[in-house]
Amino acid sequence: MSYSRVRIAARLRPAIPGEQHDKAIRVVRNDAGSSICVDNPRDPSQTFKYPFSSCYDEQSTQEEIFERDVQPLVELAFTGITVTVFAYGVTSSGKTHTMQGNKAQPGIIPRAVEDIFMRTASLHYQASIQVSYMEIYKDEVYDLLVDRDTAAKLPVRENEAGQVFVANLSMVPVDTLQDFDSIFARANKQRSVSSTNLNSVSSRSHAILTLHVSVVDPVHNMTLRGKLNLVDLAGSENNKHTGNDAARMAESAAINKSLSVLGQVVHALNSGASRIPYRNSKLTRILQDALGGSSVGLLICNLAPGTKFRQDTLNTLNFAVRTKNIQNKPVVNQQVNAIAGPSRSTIPPPAPSGRPSLLPNMIPGHTRLPAPRPSRVPRPSSIEVIDARSLLPPLEPVKVEPPPLPVHLTEEEINARIAKAVELEVARRLEEERARERQRREEEEAATASASRSASMQEDSHSQDSSLQSLPSGLLTPLLKSSRESHEDELKRRLDELEARFERANKNAVQLADVLSPISRKKTGRAYVALARSHSNKNNLEVALNLYRKAETYVPDNVKLKERIIEIEWAVKNNRPFNPSPKKPRRSGSQSRRERTKSGGRRKHRANSQYDAVEEEGENDASEKENTEARGKRRMKTEQAEMGTPPKKRRLVKAEE
Repeated sequence: MSYSRVRIAARLRPAIPGEQHDKAIRVVRNDAGSSICVDNPRDPSQTFKYPFSSCYDEQSTQEEIFERDVQPLVELAFTGITVTVFAYGVTSSGKTHTMQGNKAQPGIIPRAVEDIFMRTASLHYQASIQVSYMEIYKDEVYDLLVDRDTAAKLPVRENEAGQVFVANLSMVPVDTLQDFDSIFARANKQRSVSSTNLNSVSSRSHAILTLHVSVVDPVHNMTLRGKLNLVDLAGSENNKHTGNDAARMAESAAINKSLSVLGQVVHALNSGASRIPYRNSKLTRILQDALGGSSVGLLICNLAPGTKFRQDTLNTLNFAVRTKNIQNKPVVNQQVNAIAGPSRSTIPPPAPSGRPSLLPNMIPGHTRLPAPRPSRVPRPSSIEVIDARSLLPPLEPVKVEPPPLPVHLTEEEINARIAKAVELEVARRLEEERARERQRREEEEAATASASRSASMQEDSHSQDSSLQSLPSGLLTPLLKSSRESHEDELKRRLDELEARFERANKNAVQLADVLSPISRKKTGRAYVALARSHSNKNNLEVALNLYRKAETYVPDNVKLKERIIEIEWAVKNNRPFNPSPKKPRRSGSQSRRERTKSGGRRKHRANSQYDAVEEEGENDASEKENTEARGKRRMKTEQAEMGTPPKKRRLVKAEE
């Protein structure tokens, strides 16, 4: 397979009157070749050098660019090869002038068309030219050869051979240069242009002109179909310089996005990515053949010398450096002509003719393509894309005869056939709709059943987990309120039974403290604190320490409990007797109630209120019991006094008490 790299040509336009420039962009030619040199805007002592095969300065002419770089490519279109030439650069850099020019200085498009007609007239073979012209405006494709007011958005499609094309795009045959000039001038008036601060006739869309060249080669009995794509890209814009309004900014955003995708495609091709993002933009989709496809490409970089375009110029040159590394694989588009009469196998091969073949053995400056061998098997007339170096002997085609149809059909028979076809199609679609509806119902029923099963499983697991969230009533509270030592063993037995029950119900690595409610955790912690205090009073410090640590797992934020554990650990480690911290003096019942009432609101907002109460309630159980008995005796005394006293004296008794 022969490869052809995308060629690069750079052109520096002259400075516009009133434009600020410092001659930091220049063309340098020497024995090694030509290059574009740009001074670094941040460090003027540093210069960036971009060597290209063709570099043109301000004094270059349209004719010089066409004859050196474009005219050799026009010749390839007559050999069945697709050629793409596109101009790239910042806005107001001279792209449209390079492609179209004016009457005094015609650009590449009029010169290429003129050269095509001159070659057609000099050939001894039959040739035809067709023209198509489209623009990509806001990432939508429009036909410029039809009335723009009624023009529809055209879709981009791909055929079975993998070739991308624009559906419903009109192709107009042209016979003379005057026909093309009139068509091209009328189409350009419909192109989207607008005025900005940098260009009075700024292009707001990408324009693609395609010249379809068909040449019949009688030597090899085939038709060669080549194309010449001439692309005038819209320039990238900086809204700070252009002064765009809201409508122009929307156009600028679409232009910059498509050019950004073009850069992504070039980067993906150079990096060997598995996916090339052609489909991210209509522009790259249409230019896919020129970017890593089967086309021969030429990129003309237009440069602006102004100082405000310095960064844009560097971006354009960097894009050109990446683009020239892209490798295309050109192929010859040819169609074998049908032969009427006896089989080709019974006809002797044609005698050598004095006319030269239209398929060259060498494509100058790009790739080698050997002359194709003539086929000896008749083929139906259809366009085929065949690699010029891999023409294999074709297989014998199989002809399928269509069933015979009646010669004459009445209007009633035609209507009956149409009605029957419509009825069958409607029945088929209704059956498909019913099948989809059945499938949807089955999927919904399956999803509902699955959801119900999962919900029931979650409820079972939740019920198992929640069985121990709250302690059974009467399990620990009566024993905590009792002060008799005989109840300590019973309290210890119940705590052990509670943990054993939890371990049997939960086989996962989950602690009992993690599943209990806050109130249950507090009660369990109080129970362990009560047992630990009893053992510490008996000087069983190691047992008390273990019980205090178990209590800490249920109330981990209790500060007093942590201090008590540290004190007992120190006593065990140093083999000293444990002396607990002195308790606060006990207050009377009424005084303590008043103080608790006053400080109750403040204690609600303390961080460790619920855990500090564990230690305090354990120490004050006896005092609370005495206060409760005293209140009961006073109530009984009051009731006995009220039974035999009149109402007035009853109120007096209450007041005295």
